[in-house]
Amino acid sequence: MSPRVERLRDEILILEYRAGDLGALEQLIARWQARIYWYIATTLQDRDAAWDVSQETWLAAIQGLGKRRLVQNFAAWLYGIAHNKAISHLRKKGRLDRHEGTLPEAVEDRPAEADDPVGVAEDAQLVHGCLHRLPLAQREALSLFYLDDLSLAEIARILDVPQGTVQSRLHYGRTKMKDLLLKKGYSRDER
Repeated sequence: MSPRVERLRDEILILEYRAGDLGALEQLIARWQARIYWYIATTLQDRDAAWDVSQETWLAAIQGLGKRRLVQNFAAWLYGIAHNKAISHLRKKGRLDRHEGTLPEAVEDRPAEADDPVGVAEDAQLVHGCLHRLPLAQREALSLFYLDDLSLAEIARILDVPQGTVQSRLHYGRTKMKDLLLKKGYSRDER
């Protein structure tokens, strides 16, 4: 489904919810719940806390949807709420500075064969493990751009930074990811 169709579908579900259709809200949550949870889990690096922050995000979103203001880009708006809730959680727990650094390695070093389904899963695990080792700002930018397929402008709105800052975070994040993957023995030439 194209991004334009996705946005239109979200807008229709929002209008139906505002007209009293709770099933529309359930559909909206079903469409976005996993993506929002994954974004928060990637940001917090704590799956248990991510469930709590995800619920806080949805409560705030539902309250916001109940207001009569127009939500033109639901994805960017929802990710913005998730970002703010995740950062607030890190600040409350006194963990924001620690998460600006990197985490210890937790992923196996062996690259996978391209035609091996288990190997492909291990590649994904390797990439996600390296992603978790990046500073928070770069991790968020890469996650929103590559995993959530958001535009630079949308990411800038979500993170409340200039678009050039997003581009810089993506550049440095990609460079660090490449270095981490190479240190783990991953090479595109082997694919």
